[in-house]
Amino acid sequence: MEPAAMGSGNNTLWDTMLNGHPVCNDWKRDVEGAVYHLANIFLILGFMGGSGFYGLLYLFFFLALGFLCSSIWAWLDACAADIFSWNFTLLVISVVQIVHVAYQLRSVSFEQDFQELYARLFQQLGIPLTVYRKIVACCDGEVSTLEKDHCYAMEGKTPIEKLSILLSGRIRVTVNGEFLHHIYPYQFLDSPEWDSLRPSEEGIFQVTLRADTPCRYVGWRRKKLYLLFAKHRYISKLFSVLIGNDIAEKLISLNDKVFERDGVRYDLRLPSFCHTRLPDLERTSTPVTPRGTSRQSIHSRMTASTDMANVSLPTFTPSIAQDHSGVACENWKEVHHLVFHLANVCFAVGLVIPTTLSLHMIFLRTLLMIGCALFVAWATLYRCALDIVIWNSVFLLVNFLHFLYLVYKRRPIKIDRELKTVYKRLFEPLHVPADMFQRLTGQFCAIQTLKKGQAYAAEDKTSVDDRLSVLLKGRMKVSYRGHFLHNIYSNAFIDSPEFRSTQMNRGEKFQVTIVAEENCKFICWSRERLTYFLESEPFLNEVFRYLIGKDITNKLYSLNDPTLNDKTAKKIDRQPSLCSQLSMMQMRNSLASTGDTDDVLKDFLRGGSTASSIHKSPHTRPSTKMKPIEEGIEDDVFESDAPNKISPSRLEAGERTSSGEEA
Repeated sequence: MEPAAMGSGNNTLWDTMLNGHPVCNDWKRDVEGAVYHLANIFLILGFMGGSGFYGLLYLFFFLALGFLCSSIWAWLDACAADIFSWNFTLLVISVVQIVHVAYQLRSVSFEQDFQELYARLFQQLGIPLTVYRKIVACCDGEVSTLEKDHCYAMEGKTPIEKLSILLSGRIRVTVNGEFLHHIYPYQFLDSPEWDSLRPSEEGIFQVTLRADTPCRYVGWRRKKLYLLFAKHRYISKLFSVLIGNDIAEKLISLNDKVFERDGVRYDLRLPSFCHTRLPDLERTSTPVTPRGTSRQSIHSRMTASTDMANVSLPTFTPSIAQDHSGVACENWKEVHHLVFHLANVCFAVGLVIPTTLSLHMIFLRTLLMIGCALFVAWATLYRCALDIVIWNSVFLLVNFLHFLYLVYKRRPIKIDRELKTVYKRLFEPLHVPADMFQRLTGQFCAIQTLKKGQAYAAEDKTSVDDRLSVLLKGRMKVSYRGHFLHNIYSNAFIDSPEFRSTQMNRGEKFQVTIVAEENCKFICWSRERLTYFLESEPFLNEVFRYLIGKDITNKLYSLNDPTLNDKTAKKIDRQPSLCSQLSMMQMRNSLASTGDTDDVLKDFLRGGSTASSIHKSPHTRPSTKMKPIEEGIEDDVFESDAPNKISPSRLEAGERTSSGEEA
């Protein structure tokens, strides 16, 4: 008897859900209760939320308020158990999602020192908090202190074992007792030392770093940081540009002091700068606070209209349909039509989707649109409530607009074939969106060509105000008074030192000559228009600044590595190594040389400059603790997922060939 009765009850339930609700012939004369409309106001606010941690918190918070009000309305006014059950279920799901997102946000929060470090150095490059958490975990979240007049490193004694960033205070850098420069907060303490060593080498500081004031800094151990680079290519590329830009800024600041003293601005690549003695100048200006970005909220006005044939519109009365004075329903209504339950299923499935899924928002908006469409059909055909139809039509419109925006953001961006390599090499590793790169290259720039032997710039003739270029194809030679300095290869900036160290409308000229050694093709921006464009794009402006700083450092390294000529480089399928025999430490230390500038320049023109001196630093030795890392081309750990690997035998063959040619 019981199974039969149960089966009969199920049949009755299904019959009620499918056939127990006749199609509407006329609209209800009364509107729903005030609590229902309050719930819909909260829902519309929630549907306007965006993505990201705070966007999801906003979305689920207002949805939870809306479902809470709907549950109260269903319990006190609508007297529908299924409406109450569904809204309470959706309320629970929203609260669980709020807790989950809040926990994720809590898990990536940091102490005050690391929050300020993120805001000043990493946030401006768009580094996600989850990635920054890995960087902080690598240093165990420890902040070290340095008392006044205590040394972080001593010349010729302290081994190079870590990489550090100054958080507060000021540190003086000296060599042989002579002042070089100061290190200020949020600058690397030992970027030249770090970048001058291979992972398999050990070295000793050639400068003394002494605290002028009480200092605090965060440091990463070399081995742990290299292991982090091996696991996360994005982090390795990030540190590559940060360190390269830090080195370039230190050298440019020294160059500016020479300009302030002598009134002459030297090109960083010339030995006249690298051997100029600098006085003990104090830096009085405070570091510039990076400009933050602001979010603009988008407000859109939406209207909904209905045009229903053969259906008369009701005359609404301002009074509420029922006034229960807070008394719960005594007689519950029967179960609603199946369309109502399908709509709630869509809502529940959409809200349950994990927020960690990459396409979470697209799936959520899609299911919300389907649910709103089903609610419109249910309210039109079976509920006969025009206000429910209007509200859900507005919900459908809002979610549809969000859906279009999300799909538009994920549309495939077609990048010109000639520019694709530059994007993959320089901009994509720093997570620059393809549409932003397209805007950068789609306006006020042109692709130009140079035939072999033609000059891109002539020293003391070509103005530095006109352009900034990136070499797409070919090779260029940079020389000074007919003497070779270095080559420029594809995917490198052509005139980055001039762009970074000079100002517009000063009438400054190139101090070097740049000539095409092959048929070359390059992309060229108008410097003035590019500057204005970057001012309107803070993220891209920071990316350009760090890329140009890294490029300048690469050029300075290539000055110091004449041992790997073009023939040898082709044999081992890579550009000249950035780990030069004359390290960046020695280049920085040469600033304290007492030699006269003219004498040094004459010595350079005779071939006796440091750029042609080939010797191994006595402070560098192979590491017995760290195994060598195979290098394919420069910064191989910063390459794409399929770098060119070089076997040890090929490297040895290249070294033997190079040694034979030197002999």
